[in-house]
Amino acid sequence: MDKIEKMFLTPKWQEIKAMYEAGTNGSNEYGKNFPIDGELDELTQHFIGYLLLLTQDKGFDCVVEDIKMDLWKERIWAVVENAGLLPNIAWKDEKSMEEVRDTWSNNNDDFDYDFEQNEEEAYGFGF
Repeated sequence: MDKIEKMFLTPKWQEIKAMYEAGTNGSNEYGKNFPIDGELDELTQHFIGYLLLLTQDKGFDCVVEDIKMDLWKERIWAVVENAGLLPNIAWKDEKSMEEVRDTWSNNNDDFDYDFEQNEEEAYGFGF
């Protein structure tokens, strides 16, 4: 007797993938590609919920419909990120600020003060 395997995630994934491919404008900026709380956003949120339930029930290293859980997670993450459905993350803002700080000059004389040589000026009296 052949084993019949019920497909649950695969059809949902195919729907999400098809919707993304048909409607993307190529932007991954938040809210600039697909509408927030729109149909694709809701489908991806539900899909993530299914992954959560499966992970809780079967474990993080389970295989669902012949696909490892990690691959399901990578797939949905890529769609959510590339569809512009993720708000900016604080660490990305910090990383951007670090890049700006790296362009600031390190040769600022205000930070290169020789206290020992200028002790009277620095402390108001000499040692």
